[in-house]
Amino acid sequence: MANLLEARDVTVSYLSSDGSHTALDRVSFSLGKGESVGLVGESGSGKTTLGLSILRLLPQNAVYGAGSILYDGKDLLSMDEKSISRVRGKDISIVFQDPLASLDPLFTVGYQIAETVRAHRPGIGKAELGTIVISIMEAAGLAGAESLQHRYPHELSGGMRQRVMIAIALVNNPVLLIADEPTTALDVTIQAQIIDLLKRAKQQYSLTILLITHDLGVAYELVDRFIIMYGGVIVEQGHREEIFAKPYHPYTKALLMAIPELMDIAVHNPHRLSAIPGAVRPHYDKYRGCRFYDRCSYRTPECLDKDPDLTEYSPGHPARCIHPLL
Repeated sequence: MANLLEARDVTVSYLSSDGSHTALDRVSFSLGKGESVGLVGESGSGKTTLGLSILRLLPQNAVYGAGSILYDGKDLLSMDEKSISRVRGKDISIVFQDPLASLDPLFTVGYQIAETVRAHRPGIGKAELGTIVISIMEAAGLAGAESLQHRYPHELSGGMRQRVMIAIALVNNPVLLIADEPTTALDVTIQAQIIDLLKRAKQQYSLTILLITHDLGVAYELVDRFIIMYGGVIVEQGHREEIFAKPYHPYTKALLMAIPELMDIAVHNPHRLSAIPGAVRPHYDKYRGCRFYDRCSYRTPECLDKDPDLTEYSPGHPARCIHPLL
């Protein structure tokens, strides 16, 4: 499978009042054309920073260090603002987790979808634009689009607002869709509907999808492959079935063991759910050794000697651990 996007040693730091702190530390991964990949980790793992880095949407206190993100042979991190603006919303689109914060409360949802089209097709006619807006709203599962387009974001339910965000993301026929926690604020029934919508959109628009989430259960329904992040680095990668049947990294196993509906898949002898002890430590870049050491059930003194490398223990299934669960 040909790579659509390739990140090489991406490093990002955030400046704060007490100095600079690394959020991404030499992160490398690739997305194949037509692939669906789940980028999974707890809050503070670096997954959203990585997703936003692709479109250079990080806040002003973010500093890009070494590395590159190649799309269509061009480095997105070195593009000027005009060039990256041509990519945003056209070739690569993003859906954020909070549609109410992302949508402008002063404009109707139809107007906001139309503005996304105009940004990349400034000369489009009014009649054609109207047809496109109605068509993409219907494709996103928004019934009664003719009247719904004239409503404001606060007049819609959370699920409807997220469908509007997906319509905005898809209206220019992107190649890559980044979905950043698209179901977090929704109830379970609506979550399933949004994931089903993304699955249908993937087929209809031949999309490549990067799903950013903390929920392995949500990701399982959509993705082909997982990238597991912790402490600003990738700790494991692999095909969905391999990750669930035989996780190599203790953090991946702990994530699986904490989700009820995945117990039968993650462990062949289901037992009591277990929470991951402790919390993601702040400023992990100031510590030595394995970043998961404080919370790991398999740690040994050797784990403090150095931060382990990402090592391929089976074809296409690397993990960052000196005591992999082989």
